[in-house]
Amino acid sequence: MTSRQPFRVELERMHAHILRLAEVTEQSLEDAAKAILLRDMELAEQVFPRDKEINRLECEINVMALHMLALSQPMARDLRFIIGGNWIARNIERVGDQAVNIAERAILLASRPPLADADILKRIAEAGIEMYKTSIEAFRGQDEEKARYVCVSDEEVDELDVLILRKLIGRMIHETPAVERSVHTMIASHCFERIADLAVNISESVIFIDKGENIKHSCQKL
Repeated sequence: MTSRQPFRVELERMHAHILRLAEVTEQSLEDAAKAILLRDMELAEQVFPRDKEINRLECEINVMALHMLALSQPMARDLRFIIGGNWIARNIERVGDQAVNIAERAILLASRPPLADADILKRIAEAGIEMYKTSIEAFRGQDEEKARYVCVSDEEVDELDVLILRKLIGRMIHETPAVERSVHTMIASHCFERIADLAVNISESVIFIDKGENIKHSCQKL
């Protein structure tokens, strides 16, 4: 038992690092969403320096995972946690990248007159963020039910993204001055859709860790 204690400590440390990474990323995501919905340049600017911490935490998690794989020869669930946790960290970092992309769109759009329906992103932003939060809750509690709920929620976000795309294309056809703003709004919409996809990836990894079941590319069919 004594010889295993350092390994257990490392596993707990990796788990804590992933949750810290998720927390910082959630703050960036919420700030970016508020910034684009409220046209708040100052709030958008706060997202960029936080991205450095997100990248640092992901790199630290990668090192922890490699160290444990090389030195401890983990098996069964411990092995799945190291591999799956590393996948989760990578997807969380990508959520952080999408938050940066949204913040960039927020700054540009805030410097232009608002579109007629400036809140067009509200529903997809709320849905994407909720899926991300639920996927992290599933990881924190190893909750398979929540993880599978995220999987089946993705279709709604995909549909919202398509609806926004169609609406903005219609505006661009009839309102030439709105083209630039519409394009950046479409990019932001796709960022939220991508966040939902990443939440699905996280949930797939939660199920892999808990059950040893690989459901990649079939999660939405569950």
